[in-house]
Amino acid sequence: MTMTLDSRSAWLCVAVVASLLGGPRASAQETDAKPKARSVSPIEIKPERRTLSPGTPLSVRTLVLRPPQIPNVLSWTIESKRHRGYLIATSLSPDAKQLATGGLDGIIRIWDAATGEFQKALVGHDSYVYDLAWSPDGRTLASGGSWDATARLWDVRSGLNLRSLKHPGYVGKIAWSPDGRMLLVCGGESGICLFWDVTVGAERGKVEHGRHVLSSAWSPDGASVAFTCTGQATQVFDTEEFKTRKSLGEAALTETNFSAAWSPDSKQLAVATNVGTKIWDAESGDLKQTLAGPMTTAAWSPDGKVLATAYSGNAVQTWNTADWKLIKALPLGATALAWANDGSRLSLMTSSTVTLWDVAADKALPTIDASGPASRAMWTTGKFMVSGIGTNVVSVWDIATGKLAKKLEGHTAPITALAWAANNKTLASASADKTVRVWDAQKGELLKKLEGHTAGVAVLSWAPNGKQLASGSHDKSVRLWDTVTGKSTKTFDDHPTAVTLMDWNGKMLVAGGPSNTIFVWNTTTGQIVRKLEVSGQAQSLSWSPDGKVIATGGVDDAIRIMNPANGATHAKLSLPGDPPSVTALTWSAKGETIASGRANHTAQIWNPQTAKVAHNVATMAPVQELLWSDTLRTLAVGTTDRCVRFFDTASGKLRATLITDHDQVPAITADGHYRADSEPELVYVVQTESSQDTLSPPDFAKKYRWKNSPKDVKVAE
Repeated sequence: MTMTLDSRSAWLCVAVVASLLGGPRASAQETDAKPKARSVSPIEIKPERRTLSPGTPLSVRTLVLRPPQIPNVLSWTIESKRHRGYLIATSLSPDAKQLATGGLDGIIRIWDAATGEFQKALVGHDSYVYDLAWSPDGRTLASGGSWDATARLWDVRSGLNLRSLKHPGYVGKIAWSPDGRMLLVCGGESGICLFWDVTVGAERGKVEHGRHVLSSAWSPDGASVAFTCTGQATQVFDTEEFKTRKSLGEAALTETNFSAAWSPDSKQLAVATNVGTKIWDAESGDLKQTLAGPMTTAAWSPDGKVLATAYSGNAVQTWNTADWKLIKALPLGATALAWANDGSRLSLMTSSTVTLWDVAADKALPTIDASGPASRAMWTTGKFMVSGIGTNVVSVWDIATGKLAKKLEGHTAPITALAWAANNKTLASASADKTVRVWDAQKGELLKKLEGHTAGVAVLSWAPNGKQLASGSHDKSVRLWDTVTGKSTKTFDDHPTAVTLMDWNGKMLVAGGPSNTIFVWNTTTGQIVRKLEVSGQAQSLSWSPDGKVIATGGVDDAIRIMNPANGATHAKLSLPGDPPSVTALTWSAKGETIASGRANHTAQIWNPQTAKVAHNVATMAPVQELLWSDTLRTLAVGTTDRCVRFFDTASGKLRATLITDHDQVPAITADGHYRADSEPELVYVVQTESSQDTLSPPDFAKKYRWKNSPKDVKVAE
């Protein structure tokens, strides 16, 4: 571990913002029977010069990548009010009036903490938002942009990005000094932590932990900073001499210190670990108490009388710090926690929602649905598309209008897979309830309920004739069905693991799961034709149109074209990326081209004969599904941020994006026009020299004389 400090960086601090896993900050102050509001002097941050040129996008992650120029506007985009994808970070403002959220889509959203109403979006990061923290004076919001390697400072009132602080590697955690003059930014595989003077944007100190930093927390008296890292004991640093003051415990291979939180008097440190929450005497380094049960985050109440702890989706627990007895388990789970400064509310974040718990009333306030529906619509070349994975109901949408057409109800557990027959009218749905259901999607009628699996069904694949269906299950079997009669015609039960991948060309079926082996069956004879060994677990499979070869994608960066007749690998298509997993594959109709999708937010169009990439496009989120248009002029890419993006296969440019919302699926073109059935959950974000404003569609049209043109919205050709 190495450390340096500029001599000008010695400071005394009077309050705290503690770093918790997932991004929220729990404010702390001197222990008192009744917490009083802190007095923090406002900090002036000089904005850096703006370099955004008119007509360029606000971020590479925006929906409008080619914004037409508008007088007195530098750039603009259209955004959804709710996050596109899961939440990673949240932070409650010091006055508990506003809540900031960030996550997969890279857009920060500000909410009214009391009502849960959306207020504005802050656009600028080019990658995930991994962490958020309000400054102690409540005027500035700091954000960590993960792989864009920046921490940004935002004037929330004006929406302006005041400063972008460059980091040598991804940014994982941020924490304010209690006086609000310094920002600690941590990240990178080497665990580099930089101390920034935010008033002038100058680096004042540096620590290199040599490993991944999971949390950082300033003590309320400003004298110490605590770090938790992978494979390392919790480290407490002296901020005057900048030395390691204490090492709490010992590094253990079986123990992970997820996050640290200081008591308001700076005398104790609560460290949430996978083996319990440990309470340390920060001065002596003695372990005072261990609270049972794995935890990932902890937060002290401002009066120091209560410690809240949480672990993933399990109930949040509150503990009496006088005797360390459990007070109660709240009927809600959380991945991150933060107290209001006055102790009146506790913020609970999950991967999709934020809820404020009213401490006096002992009840939850209305939950903020910050990330929208759990799944995206699955586009087809027919008239309808469907969504519903992760829920118990299939939603059928009209592609032309984005309007909800039907709801298909009947499953009693979450839906795990959806698959269209070749006619784009018959739909199959699989569920954790162990059944497969076959629907007439246009009429909304259940045609058949297929029963026989003894565990949840994970994957589906239709035969080309549209009458036979294959299902793969966690019961380690594949079943073939006659969907006209509803009867199972064959069962292949010699798969060694759950069957989670499958493709059927009508004669041969290829299947895989969490292993290095892919099974190929002759579906006429029921015999295993070949067991193909691949490097690492298979993530995607696709038969070539002529049925001669299989494309496989795995956890490495390669696509392998394999011959099931002899097991030979004909070609290997490699493209480095992080993470390298190839999660989706599809051949063009004649087999001349293959498209691949990856977990690293990209999709490729390949020539399998030359192993060359024609286009490598940014998809903004991990890829789940790929589909060619009938003309092959468009590639549809379904991603984990509830979007389907449509790329021109000749140029590689984005045409448009479909976003699945609760009651419609609006389409937005890359040049800023949208089509929706009714007033959508969309806003315009407009960057000028003096502000970044969030406007409703009518307000944007009126202020900038902009005319939206739904007739120009064409997602595919």
